[in-house]
Amino acid sequence: MGQPLEYIYIIRGGPVKTCIGTEEGQVQVIGFHAAGELLGLNVLGTSQHNRDVRALGTTSFCEVSLERFEELVSKDPAIQYEIFKIMSAEIRRNQELLLLLGKHNAEERLTAFLLGLSQQFSKRNCSATDFYLAMSRSDIGNYLGIAEETVCRVFSRLEDEGLISSECRHIKLNDLKRLGKVARRLP
Repeated sequence: MGQPLEYIYIIRGGPVKTCIGTEEGQVQVIGFHAAGELLGLNVLGTSQHNRDVRALGTTSFCEVSLERFEELVSKDPAIQYEIFKIMSAEIRRNQELLLLLGKHNAEERLTAFLLGLSQQFSKRNCSATDFYLAMSRSDIGNYLGIAEETVCRVFSRLEDEGLISSECRHIKLNDLKRLGKVARRLP
């Protein structure tokens, strides 16, 4: 946060979270990211980065100078199109998050979050139903606008109903169809 915009970063491996600090010193988690994602596109046209990036485990990045990035994008329409797709997907994710936060209860938020992770893992040819959560329950609650204690209670309730199994940060989604019904139910 606050560093001059000199590089676009590509996550090569490992999980990260992005955060924004408030004037009161609080931290708001605004996203979780994984290998292959680009960081820094949101501030193109400005002079500095506006969010912190924090590793949630062993992580590596590739940094591409802004000059080189602009050169590549200007010379290759295919790269331009891919950047537009990436930015469009980020806008869509943010709109979906706003809807989730504004119109759904804690159980619906958490199940939608888990199903979103499931889809991300599936797109990366990883298991869609058996994965490790790199983020803490506290970070999940911060991101979803619910208390950490509520996150823990909802995880317990989903386990009691047989929808998930969890041990520490290892999660198994036992019934995607029923989880989908929970995630789509309005309060």
